[in-house]
This record gives sequence, structure tokens and C-alpha cells, in this order.
Amino acid sequence: MNRVRQYQNIQVLTADRVNLVIMLYDGILRFNRLACQSIKDGDINGRGVYINRSLEIIGELANSLNMEEGGEIAKNLSKLYDFCATTLTEANLKSDAAAIESVNRVVIEIKSGWEAVAAERQRRAAEEPVRSVSCGA
Repeated sequence: MNRVRQYQNIQVLTADRVNLVIMLYDGILRFNRLACQSIKDGDINGRGVYINRSLEIIGELANSLNMEEGGEIAKNLSKLYDFCATTLTEANLKSDAAAIESVNRVVIEIKSGWEAVAAERQRRAAEEPVRSVSCGA
């Protein structure tokens, strides 16, 4: 288990910003799945723990928005994050797995946009010519 955690830490430390955001969305989805399972199992404590973890990630994403430079996209993301936070809070209070699933649909949609950005970056990087490196000989 310790090696898995080391690998995850290396992934986070070496990720570019786009991939880091994608990992955060994956974290929300993972915690939301665990919250839904907790609801199914009648585990009130687990439900609260996992929903709170999702809320923490959403809070970090919301706080990282640059409203000046981000323009309309940042405003729309802010509204979506507000929806997700409000809906998860209500889901926690009402033990409502369907509400969590509605948040998951939003998160999956946003995440797919970031994945498209990552794929485009990767495509562009693959098209860049390789510069020869001289050893000064």
C-alpha cells in the first residue's frame, strides 16, 4: 500500500496543471462513488466523510478560478461549482444518492472538457519537430 501512495504522490508532483485538474475531478467522482456506497450501506459517517472530501476539492477548484482572466468560462465554472456544492450538501442532509449522481454528471462533463484540452496539448507536442542537440563536438 505504501508503494501505491508513493506512486500517487509522484503522479501529483509531476503533473502539469491540466492533468492536475483532471485528477481533482477524478477525486470528486471517487469520493462521490464512495458516498453513494455509504448511503446504500446505511453508513451515515462514511457518507459525510466522503461528501465532505468532494466538497473540499470543489472548494479548491472554485478558489483557484481567476475571474479576471477567465472571463465567461470562469463565471460558468463558478456557477457549476456552486451547484455541485449546494447539491452535495443537500445530498448529505437527505442521504440522497440521486443528487450525488446529478453532481457526477456535471463533473464528468467538465472533466471531459479538460481531457480534450490535455489531448490537444499532447497532439501539438507530438507534432513539434525534435530539435537536434549537439554535444559541441
